Amino acid sequence: MKTCRRLFPLLAMAWLLGPSRPVATSGAESPRPTMARPLLVGNWADPTVLKDGNDYYMTHSSFQFHPGLLIWHSKDLRRWKPVAHAVVNQKGSIWAPDLIKHDGRYYIYYPAAGTNWGVTADSIAGPWSKPVSLEVGHIDPGHVVGPDGRRYLHLSGGHAVALSANGLATQGRPFKVYDGWTIPPDWAIECFCLESPKLTQRGGWYYLTSAQGGTAGPATSHMVVSARSLQPLGPWENSPHNPIIRTWGRDEPWWSKGHGTLVEGTDGQWYCVLHGYMNGFRTLGRCTLIEPIQWTKDGWFHAADRWPSGWEQPVRADMPASDEFAGKQLGIQWQFYERYDPERFRLADGRLLLNGFGDTPGRSQPLTIMAMHRAYEIETDVVIEGDGLAGLMLFGSPELYIGLAVGSDGKLRRVQEGFRRYPRTDEPTLGATRVTLRIVNEHQDARFYYRLSDGDWVLLQPNMELALAAATGPYTLRPALFATGQARAAFECFRYRPLESDENRDRWLEAMFRLSQNSK
Repeated sequence: MKTCRRLFPLLAMAWLLGPSRPVATSGAESPRPTMARPLLVGNWADPTVLKDGNDYYMTHSSFQFHPGLLIWHSKDLRRWKPVAHAVVNQKGSIWAPDLIKHDGRYYIYYPAAGTNWGVTADSIAGPWSKPVSLEVGHIDPGHVVGPDGRRYLHLSGGHAVALSANGLATQGRPFKVYDGWTIPPDWAIECFCLESPKLTQRGGWYYLTSAQGGTAGPATSHMVVSARSLQPLGPWENSPHNPIIRTWGRDEPWWSKGHGTLVEGTDGQWYCVLHGYMNGFRTLGRCTLIEPIQWTKDGWFHAADRWPSGWEQPVRADMPASDEFAGKQLGIQWQFYERYDPERFRLADGRLLLNGFGDTPGRSQPLTIMAMHRAYEIETDVVIEGDGLAGLMLFGSPELYIGLAVGSDGKLRRVQEGFRRYPRTDEPTLGATRVTLRIVNEHQDARFYYRLSDGDWVLLQPNMELALAAATGPYTLRPALFATGQARAAFECFRYRPLESDENRDRWLEAMFRLSQNSK
């Protein structure tokens, strides 16, 4: 028995450190020694990238947050700055868009509410047109133009549909053009899920870059696959290098890598822009990533053997987070859940005045920003009057949120849904309707504070491990301001302070990558 006790920890450790990459049974490529680098940390899922002369533009799924389809701009793929939103309010949840330029005009195609839509603009900064329904199902549209000038949308499941000349109407019904790549049967995936068709023309070939494997299942589920054809609708030949990019084991720094778009860099180097979860930080959502690719002499591409020079420093996203509400308009970082309603708020005298909505914080259509760090603190000064609550929270959905609120009765309240409830909860009576609230998210350990006037900070118990959120809910948590019912709230500031540097984060990611390579 003593021998068994001594051997069990060793066997367990050997099992944990053993091969974490499934065996490729169909001739697939083995992992290559390049690590994905983050372009945008946060839930910037389903990236689509357009190279427009010397400029790059990128947008993402915005789901049920409005204004939606935030467009980013870069000159070098390394430094990104937000430019404009393309959609103000959209019925349904906006998924996986495709940003393209055709005959001097910009188009964004995207699925929502059971159909696909198109918006257009003469300038990337807008104004953008009202959404036009294309009256066609499936998701993840990908635009392509044939040699005869005819336009098509590729769609999920390997389907395609013809477009009108102006690109804002479909002609006929979707038809099958591609069956996808055969995933080895012993790989841990979520589903076959042939999605995200993105088209690239190069050297006389049409390259179809797709996602397979499912987006949020096992860490090894998602992947980028490629096929090519001499025509925009096929027949398609799968790449001998599939999957081009994939997470091969749970020990890697990025999970569920997939949904790739090809783009040529300023120096002629090509890249794949994709998304993935940061290892252990699903509450951040699917971050936008980039990996270099290289072309073979016979016209295929695969993940590059090394990173080109110039990528040694962290990528910078020039997105404001804190807000003193000094202007007359909300900053570009803000989005309302479900609906942007200009009648609900105004900015005056350095304050955000927000009217209440809904009967719970989750149903209040809160005002949110995207968290872009693993560790950060958020803080606001709030004054309330009227019947309802106002406060600060981390918001995932109406069924998943946690935070602090104050009522007009001067009582501080813990508000939460989808998290474990403890028997003892500090909810002091403040005797005031003005309070400063703070939430610290330190690598998914959340602490909750308040203070009155210039008094000391008071830590409320209990605190929370955020990864213990309800498994059936969305993982992404956004800092949010909210007001419920008939409350009238005045937020005198919003402060967001990172508790880690991009350099420290990237060193951690690099160390994880080296460990995962050594284990293989």
